[in-house]
Amino acid sequence: MRWTDELRIETPEQIGVELELAGLGSRFVAQVVDWLWKGFVTLLLVLAAALVLSAVGREQMLADPSKAMAALLIAGLYGLWLGYGIYFETRWNGQTPGKRFARIRAVRQNGTAIDVPTAFIRNLLAIADFLPAFDLLGAVLIMLTNKRQRLGDLAAGTIVVRERVADLPEEADELLDFASDDFTFSLPQLALITPADRILIRSFLQRFHQMKGSGRERLALKMVDSFITKMDYDAKVEIYDVHVAREFLASLLRDYELVRRHQ
Repeated sequence: MRWTDELRIETPEQIGVELELAGLGSRFVAQVVDWLWKGFVTLLLVLAAALVLSAVGREQMLADPSKAMAALLIAGLYGLWLGYGIYFETRWNGQTPGKRFARIRAVRQNGTAIDVPTAFIRNLLAIADFLPAFDLLGAVLIMLTNKRQRLGDLAAGTIVVRERVADLPEEADELLDFASDDFTFSLPQLALITPADRILIRSFLQRFHQMKGSGRERLALKMVDSFITKMDYDAKVEIYDVHVAREFLASLLRDYELVRRHQ
């Protein structure tokens, strides 16, 4: 039985990239950490509810206060546990505190970042993964499905992948040799760049010398234009050919890696 697998995908720019699927162990670690955080917040909410009850007094509650409060508490806790995953996975590009601790990330099957509807679907079905006991269904599906997907992943079209090591490999250092001080990026701009974007940039730079002719230049300029639009970037230097485009992409990778290593 394999605990992790490599999944090869092809971007719209026809660049093949490989993602390492997260296995059962790392996903369980992430789940435990998230449970601890949820449990801590839940405890705080229960204590706060108890203080409110003692302050308001039973005479001001509804005719059947125990059932009313129980219903409100259950609804509040469900909203908390559902909203926890949706909030963090959309705000942290597919990561929750637990996933960040375990160095894994949820992405769409094409490698792009998940959005709010996608996060809602995969988290809504998390309770089904938990059945029949202690996340048993989710664990079985992770081991049996080709892409290591739980029920929520299957419904939302997502996968969970491992994060690459934060320290730059030697290959990445060579790629950054093409970076230029003419292109620098702010933190808000870099926050818009996703892990899938990072993989795309690295793949292009790695294959730069293998691609030839006008196709390489069109792809480079198209990538630059998409990132300029995405970040609302004001380029001070005209990006007129493939070599300047490579400088732009290498500079973007340089600044993104710098921020990523210090998170």
